[in-house]
Amino acid sequence: MLKRLKWPSWALFCIFIAGIYYFISSGADTSLQAFSRTETTSPAAFPGLNLETRTKETKSYTLAISTPITEIENLNKPMKEWIQAQEMEFLELVKANRQVLDSEEFRAHLNIKAEPKKVSDTMYTLVFEAYQYTGGANGQAAVKTFTIDLANQKMVHLADVIRMDEESLATLRPLIKKQIGEKEELQDYLFEDLLDEALENPSSWKWALSGKNFTLYFNEYEIAAGAAGAVKVKIPIEQIRPLLKDEIAQHLKLPDIQLPEPEVKEPEAAPLDPNGKYIALTFDDGPHPKVTPLILDILKKHNAKATFYMLGSQAQFYPALASQVAEEGHEIGNHSDSHADLSSLGEIEIRKEMEEASTKIKEASGQLPATVRPPYGAMNEDVKKIAGMAHTPLILWSVDSLDWKTLNASAIQKIVKANAVPGAIVLMHDIHKPTAEALPDLLTYLEKEGYEFITVSQLLSLQEQEVTGTFFGKRQ
Repeated sequence: MLKRLKWPSWALFCIFIAGIYYFISSGADTSLQAFSRTETTSPAAFPGLNLETRTKETKSYTLAISTPITEIENLNKPMKEWIQAQEMEFLELVKANRQVLDSEEFRAHLNIKAEPKKVSDTMYTLVFEAYQYTGGANGQAAVKTFTIDLANQKMVHLADVIRMDEESLATLRPLIKKQIGEKEELQDYLFEDLLDEALENPSSWKWALSGKNFTLYFNEYEIAAGAAGAVKVKIPIEQIRPLLKDEIAQHLKLPDIQLPEPEVKEPEAAPLDPNGKYIALTFDDGPHPKVTPLILDILKKHNAKATFYMLGSQAQFYPALASQVAEEGHEIGNHSDSHADLSSLGEIEIRKEMEEASTKIKEASGQLPATVRPPYGAMNEDVKKIAGMAHTPLILWSVDSLDWKTLNASAIQKIVKANAVPGAIVLMHDIHKPTAEALPDLLTYLEKEGYEFITVSQLLSLQEQEVTGTFFGKRQ
């Protein structure tokens, strides 16, 4: 019977069977408890780039991949291939460690994020960072960079940026070694022979370019002991100006007038009544270009203040929205830089996720986050230790609206109404439209019940909580 099939049908049949085989053999988690979401948005701060965000949560692993993509397929292809290789490697390790994952209380985690750096209006460097944890003492980290020229629809290589003659390289390598040598945190961990080996072949360098710096990235263990983590070295652009090719110099000299972001002052909070009926509404994972503005409009109509737990990467992509949240009197919290499962990271990576998120949120909004909400609510002693060292409270929730699961306005309203109590912290997300649809009736109901809407920090001050610790809010 198969011999009678025409070639197109036979090809489709083979692809279908191969797909089923790969899905089964890869050890993918088919549990009914698995939830996944893929969304593509267009960050206003980076014209020509779309942001594809894919998250998945199963009983065995969590996955969060954020990828800038273009309308030009030959630019997307090498980036997608690198991401696919990271994901396939991760799923193979999950499959190999299935017994350990099923028997232990932790889940594997893969996190891939890409940070765009603007070279000019039509040229970007995309710095991809992948971190996977599938068990053991440490996870695996990898860095990969791509520089894309949207105007000419091509990948930009280091040889297109810097003069690669021996004289130029003889100038550049000592500059790099000097910058690395000045990093005090590397003094006890750097391996000079590995550094010389890494610098020998410029075509293998992982680099980024901006109007301020030429940056090199080295993977964990590449030039230093594992305790040092990944290494990043920045060389001021003026130091390598003579080495730049003319075309790149022209890109960097394009006028790019940026007015300084105004410092946003947090409004002075009115004194709260110790016997008042207060509730804290919180929104995670934004800002989102479509949903966050809807939520802000609804909150304004009800004169309600809330706390937005932003991702650093999202605040960087949508700085105007982050600024609007702060300007309208809401609190902004730290939800990590890339939605990584912090409990699966080492101390260096946890600190990096928290610090980079705070920096990006402050730059975008003018407001420095005062509290942290770990993604997935996942934490361990390392997360608590680092948050404690920063005197930053870890905030969870006492009411989970399950908006991420139901995606239904009526269901969201029902859950929150049934579980609301004075002093509660309500978990919602400003990335799902049904959440915005649920808000008007929900806020009206809570107002009729006598509730006032305050920020998480206001709630903590009312409860006279300590500066550090883990807080859930009041439960029924």
